[in-house]
Amino acid sequence: MEDYWERLGIYQRGRGNAHNGQLKSQADVAEFIGETRQTTQRLLKLNDLIPQLQRLVSTGKLGTTSAEQLAYLTPEVQSALYDALGEEIRERTVVET
Repeated sequence: MEDYWERLGIYQRGRGNAHNGQLKSQADVAEFIGETRQTTQRLLKLNDLIPQLQRLVSTGKLGTTSAEQLAYLTPEVQSALYDALGEEIRERTVVET
C-alpha cells in the first residue's frame, strides 16, 4: 500500500500521521490491513531484508520477530550471515545470530 499510494502521490513516508488528512500515512496502511501501526511498522521493516532472508520469512522458515531484528543490519552483514549459516539461521536465536 505504501508503494501504491506513493505512486499516486498521496502517501507520506514515515511514521507520522497524514497532514490534514490529505495524504495517506503508515497509520492508514495499518488501518487498511487491520493491524496496529506498531505491527505494521514491524512488518514493513521486513522489506529491508536481503532476498534470501525474505524468502525464508515467506516460506515460514524464519519468524518475523527474528527477521525484523536482522533487517536492522546492513545488507552486507545480512549476506555474510546468510553465507555463513544458510538456512540454519532459522535455528538461531536473535542473540546467537
